[in-house]
Amino acid sequence: MKQTIIELELALLTPEVRSSVSALQQLVHDEFIEIGTAGVSFGKAEVLLHLPQQKAPTFNIFDINYRLLSHDLAQLTYRASFKPVNELDKRYSLRTSLWKYEGERWQVSYHQGTPCEAFF
Repeated sequence: MKQTIIELELALLTPEVRSSVSALQQLVHDEFIEIGTAGVSFGKAEVLLHLPQQKAPTFNIFDINYRLLSHDLAQLTYRASFKPVNELDKRYSLRTSLWKYEGERWQVSYHQGTPCEAFF
């Protein structure tokens, strides 16, 4: 289960998944909420509308931690660095995601990225 959830999280960071509405529909829970790095909250509808239109940065992921919170809810925390397209500097963030098992599959139900100081 741990490896499955980590693989799903990493898939959400790839350009292939981020640009695919059908892949996002499968991986993102209907009640999904994200609190972005700017402190703005949005849901699945906004993800499906905007994320496929954006050019995805390349993410570098460090220190993934997994916790099973209940039989159908798991949490990942990790550090990420990435360079947004058309920007010169890398960004760094502390991230957490909650994954819910429902309808025979795991889906992300919550995500938050908090900006932080450079860690490398």
